[in-house]
Amino acid sequence: MHAFPKVKTCRGLKDLPRLYRENVDRQRGVGALPIDPEKDVLLCLAGLLGLGNAALSAHPDVFKILCASQKAFGELTRHGDRARFRFTTSGWLQNRVVEPLAGVERTIHYKPRINPGGDGVRLRRLQKDLDEIFDVIIFMSNSGGELPAQAEHQIIPSRFPSIAELRDFSAQFNGGEDRLRQSSRAGHRRVIFFGTPFLLVKNLEPAVYIEHLNHGLDYIRENYPGRALIYRPHPFEKGEATKLNLDDFRVEDDREVGDLYFLRHFAEIEAVYSVSSTVSRTALNNGLNSYALWRCFPFSETQTKFFRKVMGDVPPEFEISDLTKPPIAYQDRQSMVAGQNSFSNALKRAVNLKERVATL
Repeated sequence: MHAFPKVKTCRGLKDLPRLYRENVDRQRGVGALPIDPEKDVLLCLAGLLGLGNAALSAHPDVFKILCASQKAFGELTRHGDRARFRFTTSGWLQNRVVEPLAGVERTIHYKPRINPGGDGVRLRRLQKDLDEIFDVIIFMSNSGGELPAQAEHQIIPSRFPSIAELRDFSAQFNGGEDRLRQSSRAGHRRVIFFGTPFLLVKNLEPAVYIEHLNHGLDYIRENYPGRALIYRPHPFEKGEATKLNLDDFRVEDDREVGDLYFLRHFAEIEAVYSVSSTVSRTALNNGLNSYALWRCFPFSETQTKFFRKVMGDVPPEFEISDLTKPPIAYQDRQSMVAGQNSFSNALKRAVNLKERVATL
């Protein structure tokens, strides 16, 4: 594992030398990695555009695979109309000065000329089209069967990578049914609720939010008797937990990120809940039965549109809208491990394409 510092954007000409130095230093560091174009493969994640760009620019001859979600793929292939978009100041300096001098692929950082505000209004992508840079693209979705319109042959459909595909963890779950039944009787099966800093965000009046959230907590208590109920506060919470009815819940305020928590307790977790946190989506992607309660709250139309966009394409069981009906367990962890569209199978197909190209 090799760590590289994050390169921050600059705001003006005075900061330009610092931006150039940091880009060059990172480029040299990535270029010095012992990557063999004949034997190695470069796997890039769409969410790490800066570091991925440094790696693919430093090693242009290596076989390159891009992993992109449906949303990220749309962002990286979106074209900004110059009548509606303009470069950000730092984006223009990067594209016209720093990136050509540093020897990395140019990137585009646009913002709307008339800014409507909100999430996702800016455009950030590589200047070249993806098929000009990457040999294979793994296109990730919940079903694993979706492809973008007019998909090229080098795009492979896949589910999101999941903890369920890691053999040690899936073996714990799939090979230990008796153990899990025993742990369930002992109250060791976990149901996790991830909190929200509702006193900070205030997308509803706190009293209204507390009332509806307490109904949601009652719902969890009612539907998971004998389970270990756990409330994990958001890092930005300032006493929200003290205002809620957390009877039967254990508060875990260790601030461990959700991904690592799921990794450590994967076989013990029965369900994951939140109101509108992206951690519910993370749990879904990892093969856990995960649920969001935001539809049970009186949010405005603007807020509900935002939540739908953040959560993306999810199974209907994921979003709880009626607290009188029990939750439906919809995940099949065994099929995620062995399925044709699993991420591990997609990765094998991508690497096989490298071997096929090498023999031509």
